[in-house]
Amino acid sequence: MKHQKSKVRLFLFPCIFIFSFPAVVLADATDSTGGHHGNESSIQIDYFSLGDSKSAIGNTQVGAAGMRIEAEYEMSDVAFSFGFERWKYNWTNPESLPFVSGVTDTPWSTFNTLQFGLAYEQEINDRWELNYYVEAESSYEKETSASREYEAGIDFTYEPSKAWSYTLNVNMEYLDATGGELGVDLEIEWNHDKKEGWSGEFEISSEFPETSLSYHFTRALSTTMFYSENGTNTIRLSDSSPVTGMQGGYFEDEYNSIGMKINYEFLPESYVTVGLQQNSGRRFSFVDSTGNDASEISYEFSDAIEASIGLSYTF
Repeated sequence: MKHQKSKVRLFLFPCIFIFSFPAVVLADATDSTGGHHGNESSIQIDYFSLGDSKSAIGNTQVGAAGMRIEAEYEMSDVAFSFGFERWKYNWTNPESLPFVSGVTDTPWSTFNTLQFGLAYEQEINDRWELNYYVEAESSYEKETSASREYEAGIDFTYEPSKAWSYTLNVNMEYLDATGGELGVDLEIEWNHDKKEGWSGEFEISSEFPETSLSYHFTRALSTTMFYSENGTNTIRLSDSSPVTGMQGGYFEDEYNSIGMKINYEFLPESYVTVGLQQNSGRRFSFVDSTGNDASEISYEFSDAIEASIGLSYTF
């Protein structure tokens, strides 16, 4: 499963708060820059559609479509966030799926994710910045019990120049499916605030390296080429799921994506985006309700094309 990082004991979860809280207080008492003041809100809505992908076993095909909504409200140095994600699957010949037995109906139809977050941003000086955050989310088919995930983390951002930015993220996750996990990510940004010529981003994480390269034709029009890992969150399956042995278990639909987006900035920091990508290495992975790695099974599906359109608005 893509959430499988180096596991640690659950006592590390409160340690994030024990060590970060004094740092927040100290930084607030000594900060001379005052951080970012004023209020700002943003909302982003994306719609995506995946073409049919064929199971490596049998003659089943499955397509999917869905939407993501992300909203954020910043008040001085504090930010509140909300997210909603919905996936809908369309099946052809589901009776030949290798992970259902004696069932002619579809194994599932829709998945949902709800997410809430709180972050505190602290500027240490012109080059250093800290960001403390906590998030809670729930990803489920029908029942919400045992579908929760919590994350607490710290971003250490260093900007040696206007062209380069480095962010080290240390986070602790607790997922009902797998327990406590520690993650470390490093993100490098080049010309991230520039709106002419080339800019780029590269991330090395505990899960999967991701990269993107953008080019501005004008200040308003740009294109982005990217390579990343995509798919669903860890979904808590229904108690009545027809997937053999996975009632109340957990599922992930994951794949690698390479593609391109066209971005148009119609207002400052507000964009319309159209994207097209090739998804490869697609896998359906299951873990039973115990969350035990030993129960994990995976099934391969063929490559598929995905199209998307998005709107982000800042006000």
